[in-house]
Amino acid sequence: MRKLIICFILLIAPQLLPAQSTNTLSSDRPYVRIGKTTSWLVDPSGRLSYQDVKQSGAAFQPIQHDIGAFGITKAAVWIHGQVSNPVTGVTHLLVEFSNIDSLTLYYEYQGEVHIVQSGSMQYKPNNFHYHGFTFELPAADGQPVDFWLRARTGNALIVPLAVATGEGLPSALTVMYVVELLYLGVVIALFCYNLLLYFWIKDQAYLWYLGYLVALAGFNLLYLRGFHYSLGPSAALFFNQYGIGLAAVSYMFTIRFSTLFLQSRKYAPLQTRILRVIFWVLILPVIAVAAGWREPAIRINELCSFCIPILFIWMALRAYRRGYKPALYFLVAWSLLLVSIILFVMTNLGILHYTTLSFQILPIGSAVEMILLSLALGHRYALLKKEKIEMQQAHLDYITSQNNVLEDKVALRTQELAKMMQNLRESNTVKDKLLGIISHDLRTPLGTLSGLLELLEMKALSPQEIKEFAQMARQHIKHINSTMHNMLNWSLSQMNRIETRPVKVELAPLFQLIGDTYRFAAAQKNIRLEIAVPPGATVYADDHQLELVIRNLLDNAIKFTPREGSVAIGGRDAGNRVELYVTDSGNGLNSESVYKILYGNKLYSTDGTANEKGTGLGLWLCKEFVANNGGELKINSIPGQGSTFYFLLPKEPVAVAM
Repeated sequence: MRKLIICFILLIAPQLLPAQSTNTLSSDRPYVRIGKTTSWLVDPSGRLSYQDVKQSGAAFQPIQHDIGAFGITKAAVWIHGQVSNPVTGVTHLLVEFSNIDSLTLYYEYQGEVHIVQSGSMQYKPNNFHYHGFTFELPAADGQPVDFWLRARTGNALIVPLAVATGEGLPSALTVMYVVELLYLGVVIALFCYNLLLYFWIKDQAYLWYLGYLVALAGFNLLYLRGFHYSLGPSAALFFNQYGIGLAAVSYMFTIRFSTLFLQSRKYAPLQTRILRVIFWVLILPVIAVAAGWREPAIRINELCSFCIPILFIWMALRAYRRGYKPALYFLVAWSLLLVSIILFVMTNLGILHYTTLSFQILPIGSAVEMILLSLALGHRYALLKKEKIEMQQAHLDYITSQNNVLEDKVALRTQELAKMMQNLRESNTVKDKLLGIISHDLRTPLGTLSGLLELLEMKALSPQEIKEFAQMARQHIKHINSTMHNMLNWSLSQMNRIETRPVKVELAPLFQLIGDTYRFAAAQKNIRLEIAVPPGATVYADDHQLELVIRNLLDNAIKFTPREGSVAIGGRDAGNRVELYVTDSGNGLNSESVYKILYGNKLYSTDGTANEKGTGLGLWLCKEFVANNGGELKINSIPGQGSTFYFLLPKEPVAVAM
């Protein structure tokens, strides 16, 4: 029967064979997505040979989108394409997805058939740290080269194809890495921040949230986006085979977290019982994956991906209507993630077209969801603290009504209560400022990177512009990292979690270390960096806080100094103290700006001379840490001539503000 089918196809092939478009690379087009110019053939039995497929060209159908999505299938899929590369060197055929068990490339060159095996079940590292698969096709002096690619997998079969010259590979790597690295940075920052909060308040909800954070990040990065390919052959095979189980594990963590966080037994008992059943059902995909049955595991996960968010939204809505305000964060977070999941699944089913952004839907959606859930935990903590204060107030009122003899004790407790209320207001201020920074100073660079990626996808950038884009992306990532670092230190200082431990600090090696760290940043703007410290000079201060102060002041000096300017850091003897300073030849500050920095109660920030962004957290930390070590930050500045930030620290131990 199989032979009869092949013979029939061969008879009608000359009349039905579709025209094959040639993808031509050049110095202007070094990287090209070729999905729409290829055609495909489904082999349900997986038994067709290369010769069978080559002779049955009539059965090939054109792929309608840039990325071929074939769903969950046990069939083998053959893809036929043609590429021409008049540029010297080899042509790189790129499969921009890593969860494909078996890939076999066939092409003919100089009268011989060449066969190249690859796939996640046959680990072959590449030289580009590319989270996908790469093949090399001959340039053939610019003549078209036909290729046939056979793909088969136990996962959802997605085949995004591209071709590139050696110069075009950076474009592919940029598309693969930028959003994922930003997502990883957000996950690490949230993990560290909430881990510290757990050690502080010992709330189990934080532990379940951290487990969900790790499992979901592992699913998105290690399984879905293929970062397991960088971990070596054993890890790559493991995550390809069993990584789908991380989705079920993440849902198990989030069910425990959500029921605890939303007090679901009180506000939504019916939904709680349903979620308990789903919790035990989620063990099934874990068992199925362990047994090698990936398709049932994927189907169960897809079903749970719809049911669980809907139940969470329903449960949060009931809790919010009954007066539980932190549920609002939860409601928004899971609504956004549900939209991301629906878009991703509809894309996999072929209802929506695949684009480069399709791969980023889940990382972006889950990153926003994790940030909102972290804010919800902060709101919950403030609410619990407020309830505790209200209970203490009620107790005070009861004592007052029962016994006027305890008037003195009541007054003392009232003072304590006022102090706790002040702490609560400060806690809410911390939350509001963190929310403002996250919504503006993280959203803005992420939005910029998203826009640049869209231009890259539209092929609207030249190689020089791609290089400039890479520099801009690095600048935005540096800004996000600096913002996260300062946010963590500032949040801890506001919660009195940072202790000042003064020691004897030698200034020369400290300033030299900091200067070496920032020489590259200064060189980028041709800024001359000078260090002047008296030999043997020492101060008595917390070395970590002092290093953070000098780093932030030097970073600001470079930021606000124009090209060809100069920056100097150092110290001067001042009797029993040492004056430390950072001087620049930048734009300077007017008296109003100096007052806002030193005495204002709000964060103050402006753009640098090269449009560098800032949050104002760095200077705020500098003021607090200088004060903690017995000094006071001061500023001398003349508009248009530069600024000097300086403060005095003791040479010997003295009483300091804690």
